[in-house]
Amino acid sequence: MNDVTKFTPHETLELHELLNTGVLGVKKLNATIGMVQDEELKQFMQTTLNTKKSSVNDIQSTVSKIQNV
Repeated sequence: MNDVTKFTPHETLELHELLNTGVLGVKKLNATIGMVQDEELKQFMQTTLNTKKSSVNDIQSTVSKIQNV
């Protein structure tokens, strides 16, 4: 019988990669957004930054919910 509160090793690695990619994207955007002069590009980067932060938070929230079941 499968225990839904545990992740397989493969799932753990996939989650780690997803979180790593998301966090790295957030860090890169935060580091470069201040150097951008074009307002349209800056707005696009801010929107992308907000989306990436939301995605990282969603993954973290989902993992926490599954582990607390």
